[in-house]
Amino acid sequence: MQIRTRKMWAAALVAFVAPGLAASEPVVVGPLVSAYQASRQQVRLVRWAVSRYEDAGLEAPRVEIHFHRDGSGCDGHVAFALGGRVDICDTLVNAMTRHVVLHEMGHIWLDQNLTPPTRERFLRVRGLRAWNSSADPWGLRGYEQAAEILAWGLGERILTPTIPDNDPERIAASYELLTGTSIPRAAI
Repeated sequence: MQIRTRKMWAAALVAFVAPGLAASEPVVVGPLVSAYQASRQQVRLVRWAVSRYEDAGLEAPRVEIHFHRDGSGCDGHVAFALGGRVDICDTLVNAMTRHVVLHEMGHIWLDQNLTPPTRERFLRVRGLRAWNSSADPWGLRGYEQAAEILAWGLGERILTPTIPDNDPERIAASYELLTGTSIPRAAI
């Protein structure tokens, strides 16, 4: 009994003294989304991202989002998405981080929702050679352009998509092609 009481007090002390520290247990953010090693601010970021999908009439992807304090979990990138998992190696939460989370979740959403015919039509419309060939520069990969378009369409639209042909009307048309819905009204 005494050990259990000590553990409860220790947990309460950590929660009080260090509210910015990441929780070791996953936090369920939505029916299909969990955040791991996330600070309170990062959990709020993931909730915000899930709400952006819901507000747009899209189901958030089934995804685990893992936060890291250094770049070790992101394959040399700021973030990385693969197989239903997103790794974020940025402790700041700002406009860029919000965009990155939507972009990486976008990859998972595309994996789970995009049909092969829609993908082929997207490549034709965007004038791209391949979906995700390492022979192509990052900005000329269909997979990256599609994730950028989803992130911009779902996001705050503060940052310009870092892809060629990023005129807002062209991006909105590509968003509609990918999702089957009109681009949501911009809201912060």
